Amino acid sequence: MNALRMKTRLAACARKTTFALALGTAMVAAPAMASTFKLQSTTVILEEKEGRSSFNVTNTGNEPILLLTKVEDLDDANFAGNILITPAVTRIDPGQSQIVNFSLKKGVTTNREHMLKASFEGVTQRAESGMKMPLRQQIGFIVQPKSVPVVPKPWEDLRISKKDGKVEIANTGKHVVRLGPAITLQPSGVVVPLANAYIMPGDSVMADPQGQAVGTEVQITPMSRYGFVQAPAVLTVSQ
Repeated sequence: MNALRMKTRLAACARKTTFALALGTAMVAAPAMASTFKLQSTTVILEEKEGRSSFNVTNTGNEPILLLTKVEDLDDANFAGNILITPAVTRIDPGQSQIVNFSLKKGVTTNREHMLKASFEGVTQRAESGMKMPLRQQIGFIVQPKSVPVVPKPWEDLRISKKDGKVEIANTGKHVVRLGPAITLQPSGVVVPLANAYIMPGDSVMADPQGQAVGTEVQITPMSRYGFVQAPAVLTVSQ
């Protein structure tokens, strides 16, 4: 019964965190086959030392599209307001590409990574009906501080502990940690879903094993900064 309950919870979590998974890979709000534009990559990286990042979007369809681009916060840091987008709205003809520039506002600095959500919405038109059909792709957007070097394994800054029968995963570093949608308790093998596929610097998340023993170790599925799955990592649970 407990195994069935955990499987049901995991499935529900996967449905609820579709965007979180998207930030681990890439998310297309509309069906992938319906998308008429291609993004340069699965993540936008804006380095503070450069102050600007250029991102290419290509219209792979047969009709012109009106591309609307925006950046949104994933936490309460309100950092998205520091990002300027040029052009925020533009037309792209079939087979053509458009460079979208993301810039930090003058004077803005940061001492930790920020992850935001970049949204690209293309509005096209069906000739037979004249109806406009919006298609949206949403991907991760990472702001890389000048004072914080890129590291290959940011998840090594995670600290795992037990708290009131739950698993607390704390990010003690200055990098965003991107993860798969669930953790596995060791040695029991119990799979516990996560609410988000990322942990911001200084933040922590709680995973509820629903009465199952937390155990001594936790296996995570790290993701690269571009959202690609890395080899599983096992972290010790502090007592």
